[in-house]
Amino acid sequence: MQPSTRSVPRSRSVRLRFLIACCGALLALLQAGLATAQRHYEMIIPIAAGGSLDLMARSLSEAFSQQVGAPVTPMNKVGAGTLLATRYVAQDAVRDGRLILFTGLPYTTLQFKDGGPAFDNSRFKPVMYVGWQPTVLYIRSSIPANDVASFIAWAKANPDGVTFASSGIGSSPHIAAEQFAALTGIKIVNVPMAGSSAFVPALAGGHVDAVFDAPATRTMVQEGRLKALMVGNAEPLPDWKELPTAHDAGLDGFRSGTWYGVLVPANTPDQTVQTLNGQFNKALASPIVKTRAKEFGIELTGGTAAEFDTFLQREHDRIGALIKTRGIVIP
Repeated sequence: MQPSTRSVPRSRSVRLRFLIACCGALLALLQAGLATAQRHYEMIIPIAAGGSLDLMARSLSEAFSQQVGAPVTPMNKVGAGTLLATRYVAQDAVRDGRLILFTGLPYTTLQFKDGGPAFDNSRFKPVMYVGWQPTVLYIRSSIPANDVASFIAWAKANPDGVTFASSGIGSSPHIAAEQFAALTGIKIVNVPMAGSSAFVPALAGGHVDAVFDAPATRTMVQEGRLKALMVGNAEPLPDWKELPTAHDAGLDGFRSGTWYGVLVPANTPDQTVQTLNGQFNKALASPIVKTRAKEFGIELTGGTAAEFDTFLQREHDRIGALIKTRGIVIP
């Protein structure tokens, strides 16, 4: 006798398949949730380690980590004039607000790259305006000028132009020099170098005539190796009040420096952006951040994401007008 074969009733088979499908879907959801929970915050920094932007980003990362109670990894992604890092964040597809770009003025100047914008800024959402770092006009000590007026007169007497060091075309020192030339009518020659670590010694050695650099370079002035003529700001520096402002020098409307801010990919939900904004504003009040900002002469700002968006549009218009007027080509 052959053993009988018992078939599973159809209704039970349907229930079994449904149960298996539900378990599979639940497992996928659990895995997705676990992946999100395990993804650390990353603060992407578009320049090499060691500069004021990098150190400010790292201080803010530390304070932000304390606010959210989770690790935050500062990560330097260097290349193509901050473009590599910018594109890296823009292409992030995860909508969790955990991949964050800390950037500055190059974000604006790259919008005017020769041949078209270097990236689509609609792929970002502003989170918070961190602050503004004004720069100071320094000249080599051998130039016979001790104020802006006498420096302008000296510059106009040099038909070959005054050499201004910068960290590249479209960098903050270059944009400041071009704006200064536009307001004063002097002729300038841009001399690109590998950042402040290169152009400050070059200026002290008499290889270039001038540069717009951070207030921290003041130590070279105190040593008598450079002269400082003004800060590119309407307000005096809190720790260097004797230094004339642009207004004092008769250059109303002149502003030199760089902004710092935090952005996330455009697909980040608005509620997440608002949450991040609140957390970053609290982090901005941290002693860690305040100490670092004071060291570099950064005026901390904070505020809403909408206010930062408005600021970015104003900067876009300001820089765009200068680039057009001066015929600057951003390679």
